[in-house]
Amino acid sequence: MIESILNSRSKRILIVSPPYRLSQVGFPLGLMYIAAVLERAGHHIEVIDMDVDNLPMDDYIRELKTRSYDYFLTGGMITCWNFIDFSCKFIKEIKPAVKIVVGGGIVSSTPNSLISATAVDIGCIGEGEDTILDIIDAYENNTPLANVSGIVYKDGDKVIETGHRPDIQNLDVLPFPAWDLFNVEKTYIKYPSHFSFLRAKRSASIYTTRGCPFQCTFCYTEKAVRQRSIANVIAEIKELKERYGVGHINISDDLFVVRKKRTIEFCEAMIKNKINVTWSATGRCNIIDPEFLKIMKAAGCDFMGLGIESGSAQVLKAIKKNQTPEQIVEAVKMVQKAGIIPGGTFILGLPPETKETVRETVNTYKAINTYRNHVNRFFFATPYPGTPLYDEMKQKNRIGDEIKFFEKLSEKGDAIDFVINCTNALSDQELITIKQEIEAEVFSDFMRKHPWEAFSQYVSEKTKWRKINNLLVEMKLKGFREAIRLLIVKLKVVLKLMQDPYQRRWDKKSYTHSNIMYEGRMATF
Repeated sequence: MIESILNSRSKRILIVSPPYRLSQVGFPLGLMYIAAVLERAGHHIEVIDMDVDNLPMDDYIRELKTRSYDYFLTGGMITCWNFIDFSCKFIKEIKPAVKIVVGGGIVSSTPNSLISATAVDIGCIGEGEDTILDIIDAYENNTPLANVSGIVYKDGDKVIETGHRPDIQNLDVLPFPAWDLFNVEKTYIKYPSHFSFLRAKRSASIYTTRGCPFQCTFCYTEKAVRQRSIANVIAEIKELKERYGVGHINISDDLFVVRKKRTIEFCEAMIKNKINVTWSATGRCNIIDPEFLKIMKAAGCDFMGLGIESGSAQVLKAIKKNQTPEQIVEAVKMVQKAGIIPGGTFILGLPPETKETVRETVNTYKAINTYRNHVNRFFFATPYPGTPLYDEMKQKNRIGDEIKFFEKLSEKGDAIDFVINCTNALSDQELITIKQEIEAEVFSDFMRKHPWEAFSQYVSEKTKWRKINNLLVEMKLKGFREAIRLLIVKLKVVLKLMQDPYQRRWDKKSYTHSNIMYEGRMATF
């Protein structure tokens, strides 16, 4: 937006995208859509993207202090609780007049806890594109917040949740995400779609649908499915390709193949319009078939993520996965035969888990090893607020103090690390030990079936070749100068002249240095 066209109703808004894994694999699409809607409404937007900028604490708080803004917006998953909690408390100390608005799963899954325990002024429940405009209008026109549907806020000591806001039915009315505000040209699109030097392409992420109708007990997502028109999706992909040179699209839908007819129409449109990009998407073992996969491959699909979770029929039934171990093996086989790389997630320690069900899962994993060219680690079952699994753990008193639990989730950041034991049959140490043992076992089986792929994966993950490969990929996508810059940074890290910018963790320990108190009044920086 051009600065000179700001009018008296235009507000200065600072959007901060929290750090997750300090990677640039996928766009922060939720905040990108919010930014696009606000920019279209005439507001002045500035962005700090911590997954890209990864600012040290001192630099981050300097940005919060020196920038001029009327509203502070952030949001995301529950795993960014500590970062958001700190940011909001700090802003209230240094800029008490700034209105703080937070959205995403961290609000929708636990609105009362967020408002009660943090310095957030307003939380957006559900989709935020319409809500954020109504919030700003309410503040600027001095009208009651109670008139804004889909929010939670505090009135004195009382937490107020307003009425449900209907989901946006016509997603085509939304602008495309605000790519330039998040500097995708310099950062995101130059992060490779594959880690191989030869296959690396500029990549971008899109949503084509919102919602997933399935009822998995460990998953928190909107259940009502809404879909963009095929023409609207194709237009976005074309723009990403033409404007930024994107060669690969990550379709980030909860479940891209939720409606087969529409998926086929998308594939036909990709072929008809000669888009000529590769793409990845999410699938489901019980709703794919060979003909369906054949047209997906012809349209450019080269990777399909499958939510496998368990290889035990007992566990799959208990978590309402609606698929069987036999369907899992057959689905992976079909995907591989179609020429698409089959991915798959596994969760260890769901409530019915026993040593016997673990063994069933290992056997299923070994069966699909025949059809995959890689193996992946197991996740620990982790109850996130808003899920039936979370409610079950609360009822069993496995989760006591919610806020301390959210802080712990935020410190871990990823379900690869152990947080809580959801089983009745296994001790904490047994779960941790079993995970280590079965990961070694399935990799050994994979090595026996695919020795070259196993060797390549081992070399990539366990040796310095990965660093060399990353440098080559950096050179291919960003040019020689950027590759040399990365090499210099790594050299400084080795010589202990600087902290590794790719390994910084945001936890409470981070919030206590630089004379900044995490709780109570914060010292002047």
